Amino acid sequence: MNSHKMSIYEEITAKIITALEDGVNPWAKPWQTVHYGPFRNALTNRPYRGMNVLLLNLVALARGHVDPRWLTFRNAEQLGGHVRKGEKGASIVFWKFLPARDRDGDAEPGALTDDEQERKLIPFARSYTVFNVEQCEGLDLPPLVEEESPDMNECNELADQILALPNLKHAGNKACYLPGPDMVLLPHRSSFEHGDFYYATGYHETCHWTGHPSRLNRVFGTRFGDLGYAFEELVAEIGAAFLGAHTGIPFETMRHPEYIHHWLQILQGDSKAIFTAAAKAQQAADFVLDKAEIVGVQEETLPAAA
Repeated sequence: MNSHKMSIYEEITAKIITALEDGVNPWAKPWQTVHYGPFRNALTNRPYRGMNVLLLNLVALARGHVDPRWLTFRNAEQLGGHVRKGEKGASIVFWKFLPARDRDGDAEPGALTDDEQERKLIPFARSYTVFNVEQCEGLDLPPLVEEESPDMNECNELADQILALPNLKHAGNKACYLPGPDMVLLPHRSSFEHGDFYYATGYHETCHWTGHPSRLNRVFGTRFGDLGYAFEELVAEIGAAFLGAHTGIPFETMRHPEYIHHWLQILQGDSKAIFTAAAKAQQAADFVLDKAEIVGVQEETLPAAA
């Protein structure tokens, strides 16, 4: 009998693996025709980001939730309602950074300078359970209002701002980022079946561009070994989806499904890999939005209001 209790890393990784094996894109936008805004906390109205977007996306896709608002038991009570009996929640993750410990588990006051102590902080994931507002009753919440569909010209303008960041050349029939000349190559727009495909592909390559030594200096060493290239593709894939969600460019299909086998290898071999990928992808998206002078969103970060 296996008495092993899965860690939060293993539990969440298992969900992502199952989705990929079933052909489900964990980072695709779940709404195709109706726009209700990003996944967000129902009490604070602050959006979730990074790994939590992937986790809530999987649950929304599996259960058919339309409302993007989520809350904890406590949040439901604060809003005058309650979670219906028997409803199953969804796990999200918040990070705590704990100080370095000695062998006995005690902090070492005075042993390190402030700068050294900061570098010695250890990230620790803690899981919280949230419920979709559709699983609740009696909540004092305004009705869900469909957001005005983004104007395609405005979406394209934001997308063009992003694609203006790298040294972009249109040539050939292959999309790629070339680290040596620090250049993004894309086929001409007319080569794409739809303009959204052009921008989604451009976002993917722009996320690769962020990894250059002069920018985020993103290098995956021995931890991922020969699969380091495939892991970088995973980061770019998720990062492009985050950019698409932020700028109104649909990203409902995987750009590079040929890497799924390698991604499964990575996730099956390292339960913390998907956390690293989501964090690096969010970092890449934030870098791009900042450089393109596109306003980002403030993340829901307080566990008490998760």
